[in-house]
Amino acid sequence: MSDYTSIAHPYAKASFDFALGENKLQEWHSMLSILVAVTEEETIANEISSADGARTQQTEELADLIISICQGLVDDHVVNLIKVLAENGRLSVVKELFNLFSELKDEHERVIPVTVTSSELLTQDQVASLTVALEKKLERQVELEQVIDDTLVGGVIIKAGETVIDGSLNTSISRLANQLHAR
Repeated sequence: MSDYTSIAHPYAKASFDFALGENKLQEWHSMLSILVAVTEEETIANEISSADGARTQQTEELADLIISICQGLVDDHVVNLIKVLAENGRLSVVKELFNLFSELKDEHERVIPVTVTSSELLTQDQVASLTVALEKKLERQVELEQVIDDTLVGGVIIKAGETVIDGSLNTSISRLANQLHAR
């Protein structure tokens, strides 16, 4: 677990628990996504980086700037979160906070993001049958994302959380070559 993950975890957990209690998981997810976009803007990201870990006037001014940019896009509770993060010199963990919040949300909703990498776009029928098969195997709702990698000769690589299923032709050829060299 990275330092940012360790630092962000209590903020993400508290945010998740609050959003869950208010029945506003999706709204919080959207608002935190906006907050990530704002804090990753180059100028603001540089300011956050230079103020990282400090409790200074600069940090308070930076929080005020972020709040003004987010005005009307986030509610008062997220504004309070921004202030708390700034007061504790933790604005640099916003992205990790969002990632952890998303994981908690997905776990609660029994959803798992799955990335399917292939050499060309899968057909709608292939996506549908793959989604059904993965939902049955993983016992969760699957949010499938396709990634095209033209270096793959054929087949697919499926990533679902920590699970990786490599059914690519490249890997099959490598395994065969290794078996031939081992004999």
